[in-house]
Amino acid sequence: MPYGYEKYRLENGISPNTVVHEVQLIRSLFAYLRKTYKKQVEPHEIRPIDIQKFLQEEYTTGIKDSTLNRKLIYIRQWFDYMWRIGRIPVDFMPKFKFNQKLDLRPSDIHVNYEVLLEKKASVLDSDQLSLTAKILFLLYMRGLRLRDMAAIEVEDFVDRGDVLELTVEKKDGYVVHIEFTEKEIPVMLDGIERAVFRNTPYLLSSKVKDEYTMFKMGSLSDYTESLSAFLGTPIRSGDIRFAYVHHLYAVEHKNLEEIQEIMGVSLDSASRMLKDSLTRLKRD
Repeated sequence: MPYGYEKYRLENGISPNTVVHEVQLIRSLFAYLRKTYKKQVEPHEIRPIDIQKFLQEEYTTGIKDSTLNRKLIYIRQWFDYMWRIGRIPVDFMPKFKFNQKLDLRPSDIHVNYEVLLEKKASVLDSDQLSLTAKILFLLYMRGLRLRDMAAIEVEDFVDRGDVLELTVEKKDGYVVHIEFTEKEIPVMLDGIERAVFRNTPYLLSSKVKDEYTMFKMGSLSDYTESLSAFLGTPIRSGDIRFAYVHHLYAVEHKNLEEIQEIMGVSLDSASRMLKDSLTRLKRD
């Protein structure tokens, strides 16, 4: 359970962090159905009313409307997979509608990128934070997505003495070039040395049984929580990504084409990110 869905999603390029949340939700759905019907429920036995009641129970916990909508999307995707592999004869989810009206306006972002920059030295010097937390902080501050961070390999770095260069080839075909300088360099070199010692090509890795593999996003919260506690503000990669784009435009005065190149995205994506950052970012 849930029927090979995790492997299917990962093979189709979905980020490990997203897949973790998707699988957790489907497991929660089946736990709810077992509790409701006092038996193991098969996919073909699930009815629209079951999904309605499950989401209603989730809704009463006080989660954001956008979070509930994301869960609904996850369920739709899983049902589509069930139909594709022949586990259900009919997929009713395309016509399914939740009985509550949801407010799906984008939420405000409360991140001050310049303050985070001011605190960077204290993060890198801290004895309280792990090496992984420090590396994640530096990569967050460069606007990378989690799926791209997890794929960074030791061979992607070039040491030029006073500058450590990183080239990230993203899954969508775009390339990002990042330069680390000053106090950033020892941290990243420590990460490279650790990867070599662990006999893994990945800068970030997780131990599975007796070997180190690509970083497992399930452990991400341990590092983000320690960073949040240290910095006194929630640390979310997506929010920092938008704050970085805002910083590039408003503080460094980069134009749209320059932002596109720095972020390693299409021009349309850069335009949407810039628009969102200008409308959603709120300074506390």
